[in-house]
Amino acid sequence: MRALQSGARHGPVLVATLAALVLSGRVGPVEADLVQVNAPSINSASPDLLDLATSPEIAGMALDQRLQRGPDRRALTFNLTPLALLDLVRRAQAATPSSASGWAGRAVARVTLGGPPQFIDSLRVAHAGRATNHVTSELKLRVLDSLGNAPWARPVKVAVALTADNLGTGYGLDRYGGTLIAEREAACTVTANAGYRVLERYHAAERMGETKLGLGAAWHSMRLKALDLGFSGACLLRNHGRAPVWQGGARADLAVDGLRLSLATRRSDHPEVRGGDRGRSVLSLAYDLAGR
Repeated sequence: MRALQSGARHGPVLVATLAALVLSGRVGPVEADLVQVNAPSINSASPDLLDLATSPEIAGMALDQRLQRGPDRRALTFNLTPLALLDLVRRAQAATPSSASGWAGRAVARVTLGGPPQFIDSLRVAHAGRATNHVTSELKLRVLDSLGNAPWARPVKVAVALTADNLGTGYGLDRYGGTLIAEREAACTVTANAGYRVLERYHAAERMGETKLGLGAAWHSMRLKALDLGFSGACLLRNHGRAPVWQGGARADLAVDGLRLSLATRRSDHPEVRGGDRGRSVLSLAYDLAGR
């Protein structure tokens, strides 16, 4: 437990370690446009309102810091692809590194430790800041990289993400969801989400559900090459007579020498879950490892 908490507190040190690996030639160069390693949008420390189709080619990590007060404001995310594991084996055997094509370059597993719990049982207040109270796991698979080969056609990525957001007993609901993601890359990149989530409480007979529909756009600055600006909106349609939740988000990304610093905010007209809040602002530092 203490080791995991220490890792969350010293996330920048871990990022510097990854940078040293790149400089030493142990991994390939950085591809800044592939960075999307922040916590899944379902995590309460995530800066993202929508899930994106882009994923790291090899591996990546991110440190998300919520700016609002409360317990466990940090989330530390790790990404790993099957391609990374295959490359480790091939390098050990002095073989040629794998290509990013095929299923090994299309799948990515993502695990996030931390993020504020939804609500805290009075008997567990003293341990509410433990990162292991909140674990979010995701498996993402790109199923399509282009919808056509016409000269006027823009690349379109389609991906499926399966996510589990689990909290320790006494800290809130578990959430399980599946999301279909479509992303059209251009000077203005458009992303659409359609998904369904199940919410369940420990030993509760009633299971709640919600459908998520979202749309977002991101612009790459022509004057400031390292700056991206994005805006997004989403709606949660909920069962059992619960009112829908309308959400909006804005984000700015600044990439410098392979690192990406992000500042994001998102607001809702109702809390997503009991014990949650209507808004969050998050500061993020992300780093992605790409192949040779």
